[in-house]
Amino acid sequence: MTRTKIILAITVFSFLIISPQRTQAQEKEVVKIKVPYTSEVPLGSWTKPWNNACEEASMVMAESYYSGFESMDKGTAVKYMSPLFTIENKIFGGNADTDSVRTAKLLNDYLSVNALIKTAPTLEEIKEQLRQSKPVITFHYAKEIKNPNYHWRVGGSYYHVMLLVGFDDNTGEFFVHDSGDDKTGEYHRYTYDIIMKSLKDFNFKNHKADGPARVLFTDSKVLLKEKNSPAVYYIFHDTKYPIANSEVFLAHGWKWSQIKSAEGKTIQKFKTGALIES
Repeated sequence: MTRTKIILAITVFSFLIISPQRTQAQEKEVVKIKVPYTSEVPLGSWTKPWNNACEEASMVMAESYYSGFESMDKGTAVKYMSPLFTIENKIFGGNADTDSVRTAKLLNDYLSVNALIKTAPTLEEIKEQLRQSKPVITFHYAKEIKNPNYHWRVGGSYYHVMLLVGFDDNTGEFFVHDSGDDKTGEYHRYTYDIIMKSLKDFNFKNHKADGPARVLFTDSKVLLKEKNSPAVYYIFHDTKYPIANSEVFLAHGWKWSQIKSAEGKTIQKFKTGALIES
């Protein structure tokens, strides 16, 4: 074998060994969902009830995403968060430290979001929800997060709620809408380890954030129809999916009372997805 052929053979052999490693590095997964962000203090005042509004902010961010909002200004955040305080005061007797059970009830009964409580979730289970473009609401003992931008009352519960909106396997981090960080909270990066280890639901028995590790898996239940038209659409972020008939509608567990009427221009802003036939 000539010197040239030997060099060529070594080059090809090296490429075959090194190339898969490079490909594998390039294929690391990144998911980043476009979700409107708000601080829990939209107007910048860390006073009641806003200083305890991380739960409400997370709920409103999830609902605005599923309703097709591209962004959320301060006035809109206040408009949608404020009624939740009133509802919580009425049905729970207060609006601070809303645990996963109460948060799920608010989403399921009062907002256009379905919520499923998941206890002791795995990293892969959370990432699978995010792959499906479904933000995940998480409950934490925030002292373990160690964010210097937090505003905490000394001796408080350090209970905090956030919204996961993606992940980056290249760095081992989640993208998080952290409403408690009024400086860098939008798409803040937290390591997988920090998020998973700090998961702690609120414990009403001792009023501390030392309950089970819990998150809420979310999904859209936005249903719209155009005025003077029988057609009903299931809305998922920026896409409307026409529902074939009443049998299919009821088979999905939807209720007629959930349908909201909208102007034609509102319906038309959504892309049209596949017909829901089963």
